[in-house]
Amino acid sequence: MILVFLFSCLIIIFTMPLGFFFTSENNLNLYSYSKATIFGVIFVSFIALLINFFLPLNIYISTLIPIISLSIIIIFYKKFINIIFLKLILIKSILITILLLESNVYRPDAGLYHLPFTGILNIEKIIFGISNLHFRYAHTSILQYFSAINNNLIFQNNGIVFAQALIAASIIVNFLSLLNHYLKKNNFNFHFYFLLFIILYISYKMNRYSEYGNDAPSHFLLFFLVSEFLILKNRNNYLEHINKLILSLFIVQNKLTLIFIILLNFFNFKKNNFYKLVTNRRFIFLSTFFSLWILKNIFSSGCALYPITVTCLESLPWVDLDSVKNISISSEAWTKGWSNLENNNSVDIQKFIKELNWINSWSSVHLKVIIEIISPYLLFSILLIIALSFKSKKNNVKIDKIFYLYFIIIVICCITWFIKAPLYRYGYSFLISLIAFTFSFIAVKVDYNKNYHNKIMSFLLILSISIIFIKNIVRINNSPNDYNNYPWPKFYSMDEKNIQTEFYSKKINDLEIIYPKKGYCMYIKKICSHYKLDENLKIRYLKNYILIEK
Repeated sequence: MILVFLFSCLIIIFTMPLGFFFTSENNLNLYSYSKATIFGVIFVSFIALLINFFLPLNIYISTLIPIISLSIIIIFYKKFINIIFLKLILIKSILITILLLESNVYRPDAGLYHLPFTGILNIEKIIFGISNLHFRYAHTSILQYFSAINNNLIFQNNGIVFAQALIAASIIVNFLSLLNHYLKKNNFNFHFYFLLFIILYISYKMNRYSEYGNDAPSHFLLFFLVSEFLILKNRNNYLEHINKLILSLFIVQNKLTLIFIILLNFFNFKKNNFYKLVTNRRFIFLSTFFSLWILKNIFSSGCALYPITVTCLESLPWVDLDSVKNISISSEAWTKGWSNLENNNSVDIQKFIKELNWINSWSSVHLKVIIEIISPYLLFSILLIIALSFKSKKNNVKIDKIFYLYFIIIVICCITWFIKAPLYRYGYSFLISLIAFTFSFIAVKVDYNKNYHNKIMSFLLILSISIIFIKNIVRINNSPNDYNNYPWPKFYSMDEKNIQTEFYSKKINDLEIIYPKKGYCMYIKKICSHYKLDENLKIRYLKNYILIEK
């Protein structure tokens, strides 16, 4: 437990300094430090992606990040050697530790492709056509690069577990610090209520590391992005516009289904700032980062945005366009309830996903899941509004017009999610943001009894953070302690003992590829596929790069 806490302190120290190059905050507080941590994650992910074009992310290469970060701390020591910085490390490290201790990884996706792809990054530079080995390797998250580069000489294999917990802890601290600031100032503006309804949902439904995977960090980041847009003081700062663009594209690099959130950026640019924007080094970083990501996607699968077939380059030898089309159609059908049909073999899959033919099948399972999850949150929010309105009167406060535009964009995001990929975990940040906006519009229009209102708000903040801690403490107390690599999350196996499974091995043109005798690849430093290897699989070499074809 002590080692988990110490390493949690170190991951913050190794990540945060690299994020200060992207922040415009002059004040050093919990908000600015936690924001810098998020941008530190983005920058480290970029470095990992860039390196992997030429080298594997082995423990020696990866140890360069801590060295660079410690050098920055020494050079700019006034920013980091202070009480607030130490306070942040303590708070976030406790939160990260409580999330990580004795947790499971996200099942089954972590075992299927998150963890094995991370293992591949640790031993190989970029592999051309890796999607032919395992199609899910074509849509891995940028967070797998962040995980891989944290497997260094200090953390060893345990460094791969921090990404999701670090993002969650940073955003929770960011939101709570802003809420506390508003509360002290009696400034109950629209942003305050948005953050309140988001933090209530986080404490209710986003409080377990085992539920994070690649989805939850993307949704955390989307909440954070919307929060940044609602901070009015940054509206005319073109550097902050670039930061929001960077953050938006980073979300897309984690979860393609959230791509329409980029639309939020279109209402904040001024014509006289355009030249400054495109010539700024942050914008150059943004362009380079996203270009490298697109190039990585093309090298991995032949598609700029997998599995969107129109973005695929059919002329590339490792592109299997028929396979991409099948994956695209089957993935969409799966989110729309294809697997819920009693006899789906008798139904044309392309006809099923078009013209709302899927509504009945989707409603029978997925809609029920959404209602089951959201209903308690909605009910609590409604009761909260009623309780806050007690002994209150209507307020004539003006709501900034741009908030209504943001609301419309979020509605559009919800509609596109529903039409293309209506699986709850693919788009719940859209739904929750929509709910939070709706209740914020209502709440900000009420002139509350301040003493009564402040007591409820303070209670809710304490309750929210308490729920996160209590649920995890209960989980830890109920978890078995006799497993391999205790007390770290179980990333070697799905079973309770966390013992790595046995594998079959096959050599193709001197390249060893393994696949599990049962279960999943999980984390292993070998090229692993969950599926039995295709008999038509071919291995070629482009100079010293691996190319996988079918």
